[in-house]
Amino acid sequence: MKPSTELRIGRVRGMVPRGLLPAYVAARTRLAWRQEKVRENARAEMRFVLEHTRPDADVEAAARRYVERQIWRSELRWHIDLVTHQQVEGLEHLLAARDLGRGVLLSHMHHGHFEGAMATLGRHGVVLHALGSGHLLDSASPGWMQQHAKVALAGGAIPVVADAGVDAMVEILTSGGILTMASDVPGRTPMRCLGRDLIGSFGAVRLAMGTGAQVVVMTSELRDGFLPVVKLHPAFDPQEFPEPQKLLEAVLGAHEPYLVRWPELYDIPTSHWGVPEPAPDGSA
Repeated sequence: MKPSTELRIGRVRGMVPRGLLPAYVAARTRLAWRQEKVRENARAEMRFVLEHTRPDADVEAAARRYVERQIWRSELRWHIDLVTHQQVEGLEHLLAARDLGRGVLLSHMHHGHFEGAMATLGRHGVVLHALGSGHLLDSASPGWMQQHAKVALAGGAIPVVADAGVDAMVEILTSGGILTMASDVPGRTPMRCLGRDLIGSFGAVRLAMGTGAQVVVMTSELRDGFLPVVKLHPAFDPQEFPEPQKLLEAVLGAHEPYLVRWPELYDIPTSHWGVPEPAPDGSA
């Protein structure tokens, strides 16, 4: 089967020399920011993250940075040699958790270039089982989506389809494997994050509590340059928490400062959470 037009164009975009990428992204950003629809969408995404956590934040400036980072995202997925070589700090925390032999849940958000971060860990010799939707691996999916999966698996990660079932995930963890799971995915569990009452998934916490797997949080932050720095945090041991809700709060509490400090790195945050229906009297 011939590659789609989008894939062919993407491969051409991947040929843009590294030295020209910042200027190319800046030019694309200027063009995108001229569109009112783009500006309004970016403001809405940044308000979602900031209005209850940093009420004095300059949402307009954050929105402009968000548009730029989304363009970086769209370009870097075609530059696998760059996005899979992110700087990593705290690798020792993940290795120590893995070496306990009880399995590790690697908790990430849709923040930073998380797919490239997975491949980066693979380049450090860490074998991941990457959980994701099956359509990411479907040849009929959009080209950018196929490329997203290609990046995530570039470091040797083993794909795990989300509908494989809980038993398959339990088997990975009880065998001492590392399973990546996004902590901002649709679900039915009320939770508190970003200063909001939201609805998300309790799946990762349940798995950790049920198997005894360590939970390592992976975050991203911007420093110098255009690639984020990946940070791996000290593991949470589920045996040290009296109930799953407390572990969930700890995991979300570890992620939130990075989402708030670098909201522009959050990929379409409004799409990853449910929002509770307002009460009949209009209250939240």
